This record gives sequence, structure tokens and C-alpha cells, in this order.
Amino acid sequence: MDLFMPAERVLYDRAYYLSDEAERDYAFEVAEEHGIDVGEVLYSDELMKEVRDALDRDIDLYLDDEIANFDSMLRELKRGENPEHPAEISVVAMGSVGRWDGPSRGLVAANSLRDLIDGKGSADALVDCRIDRLVDTNGTFSIEASHHDGTAYLDVRLISGVSFDGKGFRLGGELYAPGKMDLDDFHILLGNLYDAPGVGPCSLPHFAERAYGAAQQSYRFGETVFDIYCETGGTDRPYKVMVSAGETVGKDAGTRFASVEEAKAWCYRYSMRELADKEKKPVPGEAASAAKKAAGCSGGDGAGDAGAIKL
Repeated sequence: MDLFMPAERVLYDRAYYLSDEAERDYAFEVAEEHGIDVGEVLYSDELMKEVRDALDRDIDLYLDDEIANFDSMLRELKRGENPEHPAEISVVAMGSVGRWDGPSRGLVAANSLRDLIDGKGSADALVDCRIDRLVDTNGTFSIEASHHDGTAYLDVRLISGVSFDGKGFRLGGELYAPGKMDLDDFHILLGNLYDAPGVGPCSLPHFAERAYGAAQQSYRFGETVFDIYCETGGTDRPYKVMVSAGETVGKDAGTRFASVEEAKAWCYRYSMRELADKEKKPVPGEAASAAKKAAGCSGGDGAGDAGAIKL
């Protein structure tokens, strides 16, 4: 049964580089480089070694790239040009780590994502762990990792007004060195801030949106994906929905919304009305036009009205 749910944006997936799919993809790339048929690559020990060498290189290279891009975003925020984030800003992560003696939960603060992963923050949460996936889901940023006897999961957020380094913690511009503030008390403080990501100094990273221009929010129903974007330009209805099905490029649904919540509600109603029936299979290229019809508009120029849907 298909459900309306947030759509993950997988930024890094270690399992892909170990899969037959990746081997085929890289074999095609090697074939193009040599100007030969992919079959020649698959039956050549020498060329397949090129394929496997490239996979061995990229499995870590692309992880490092995502970490570097996250920290590049963080450095831009630290410049203070974004009014939502003062120059003093760090990453804080909460999650669980499973070990042979059972799972443990905790919180870690670090100056950067690289420091968090390398164990240079307030705790080494990912000691002995291998990063398996980095995932952005509607602004959240999660790290999935594993080690020889368990798994780890961290939810990463940004925290303003707090920083961590080897000398201690800075909170609101004041240094709390070891002995001035107990580590457990500091973690309790961070935990209280962490649980309210929409207010105060703690917020979701929105990494994919900030770094890559991805949708502010994305939802899916079966093979159909709804991407919600916010457009600038002074309009009082700045949000639009791009609808895609299968491998097709997203098409404008043709209506505009006053808030992301209104756009999400429209996506849900459309899913229940047009897609919930299992007999109705979304045909690539037709989902967007059906959405326009449901919205009561004929073009993708914003002429439609969100209130035009009759359910």
C-alpha cells in the first residue's frame, strides 16, 4: 500500500559503490573513455580493474566531498551574513549507537561536521564507525553508520551562540573552560535547545537546499514525487510544487501557495484524490498535467489558485 510520506534525498550511500549496479555504471564510463563497447570492458580483466579501482577511490572521495560541502555551508553561515545565524555557530548531533552490550543514546557538539565525524567534538560518538549513508529529509541531516558489532544513527542540527574547541565551550560569547561548567550540565543545556529546532538558537541544517538548490520540502506517493520550492520576487504566494513520476523531470503543477504548509496540504489532497486508487498508475509526464487539471488551471505560469481544488 502506497503512503504519502517525506521523500529522502540520499546524499551519500556507501552500499551503492559495492553493488552490481555501480559496477555496471562505472563499466559504461570506462567504455566511453576508451571508445569501446561496454561488453569489452566486462570481459577484460585489465579494464575491470580500472572499474574497481575507480569504485575504491570514489567510495571515500564522494563521502569526503559531502562533508566538505557541509562545512563550506557552515563557514558561509559563520560569516554572519545570514541573520538567522550569528557568527558563533556549531553542529550538534543527537542519536544512538548500538554496541555488543546494548544501545546507548547521547549528544555531541563539534565545531564542524568533519570534527564531529573525526571524534574531535565533545565526544567521539562515531568511534570505530564507518559512514554508510548521509541523508537530507526536508531539512534534517542524518548520519547512518556501522561498526563490527552494531550501528549508529545521528541527527545533526545547527546551533547558534555555542561553539566547542579544545579549550572548552563558548556560550553566548563567554568561555566555559573545563572546571567552570560541568560537561554533563553542558549536554543537558544543549539537549534542551536541541529539542526545539524551530525556535531559539537550534535549527535544521537544510543542507541540500542551501548547498545544491534542492526543494525546501519533498514528499512522495508511490512513484510520484512532489518538490516544494520557495521563489523570491515579492509575491504573497511564493511557493510552487514540481511534480515528477518515475524518471521524468519534475513539471510545474501550475498553482502557487502562500506557505509551505499549504503546498504540502495540496500535495496530500492530490495524492489521495488522483493516486490512491491502485488502478491508477502515474504515467511519466502525465502526473504534472493531471495536477494542473486538479488545480483548475491550464498553464504553469502561476495562473491557478490553490483554493480551486474541489475535494
